[in-house]
Amino acid sequence: MSTQRFSDQVALVTGAGSGIGRATCVRLATEGASIAALDVRGDAVGETIKELAALGVRAIALECDVASPEAVSDAVSRTENELGTIDVLANVAGIGDTAGLGGIETLADDRWQRVFDVNLSGPFYLCKAVLPGMAVRGRGAVVNVSSLAGRSKSANGGLAYSSSKAGLLGLTRHLAFDYGPKGVRVNAICPGGVDTPMIRAAGAANASSQAEADARRKRVEAYGYFMPIKRLSSADEQAAAIAFLASEDASYINGVALDVNGGLYMA
Repeated sequence: MSTQRFSDQVALVTGAGSGIGRATCVRLATEGASIAALDVRGDAVGETIKELAALGVRAIALECDVASPEAVSDAVSRTENELGTIDVLANVAGIGDTAGLGGIETLADDRWQRVFDVNLSGPFYLCKAVLPGMAVRGRGAVVNVSSLAGRSKSANGGLAYSSSKAGLLGLTRHLAFDYGPKGVRVNAICPGGVDTPMIRAAGAANASSQAEADARRKRVEAYGYFMPIKRLSSADEQAAAIAFLASEDASYINGVALDVNGGLYMA
């Protein structure tokens, strides 16, 4: 396998300020890609750019709320103007939500909407802005980060999270069907437990009560009991799966939901 699978390519990565997004930026950069790193947190994505600069790659940091179609359109235009046409799109940005764990009646309507705006509408806006250009050029790859929750359910992420991630898999399949004939592949990965700021934020230390802390601790401990690989994944392991699906090593893979969860969910 070539270690420079993305030479002379441009990759746009959302959620690039931390976790899987930052690891994906680094992985693609080490394999030759120029990087447009997007995140709603400008300070966080700035730290990612410092790491990329140390690798000597072309990279730009863009503060962008993927839930805003206007912000997405501007970010894509800036990427193309500064780096060139986009060859790889990694939709990593997402938010978890423990709201609703006590029942659907505890989930506020605006919270439901915000999770969908980021987790599902965000990838839709990015794909809408990027896929037509890929189709014209007859090449390109999109990797969406769904979740085990999208395949089954989540004990930690909440009702809106599971629903939005399931919707993202539907979007992935439909775009793969529409754009495969045009030379563009669209796939997804479905992580399980990953040691990222998102899962740490759902930890016991951030609970609002002792009862909630105990429940969160038990849910995290359950990973170790049920998973054949007895640990959480690293962000780097997820980034490796994204890089594979985005590369020509996966040239005949289209419309899949690749489980990267240590065997916690098997289908």
